[in-house]
Amino acid sequence: MIFLESPWPILFIGIVVEAVLGTALMQTGRGKYLVAMIGVAVFVIIGLMVERFVITDRKAVRQTLDAAVAAVRKNDVNGLLDCIAPSAKGPRDESRWLMSLVDVEEGHISDVEITINRLKSPPTAEANFLAVGRGKDRKGEFPYQGFAQRVKVQLQLQGGRWLVTGYELLDFKPSQL
Repeated sequence: MIFLESPWPILFIGIVVEAVLGTALMQTGRGKYLVAMIGVAVFVIIGLMVERFVITDRKAVRQTLDAAVAAVRKNDVNGLLDCIAPSAKGPRDESRWLMSLVDVEEGHISDVEITINRLKSPPTAEANFLAVGRGKDRKGEFPYQGFAQRVKVQLQLQGGRWLVTGYELLDFKPSQL
């Protein structure tokens, strides 16, 4: 499964095997090592293509989070609401309210940890990450321009899409960024 989540394991193993085969080729001069190197290169390319095109649950959850972040950066309330389950009234109302207060200038997430639970029906996921942003309060009432916030988001698989159903804010740190 790790080979479907990231290209790095495939690349690392491919580079190590190619280095070993290249060393053997240089020492022996035998063509069979060159053939093996070509085979490994083809195998790595196929592995990278499979990793790229197979969408695992973790990748799909990350796509939902990235879509939400992109919508927030564009100050696109409807784009953000598209990432939240229609049944999640609290998060939808809070998102509308917060987006009406702030003009977002910059935002991103990092240190993302995703846990999937396929044993529930429907399947659920939890994402824990650091959200960092900068923006301006439209009314000028909030003294801070930026924040760094640990966030825990609950998601549910609905209609083939992972949608946000709830969230919890952890360790709020406003700043004068």
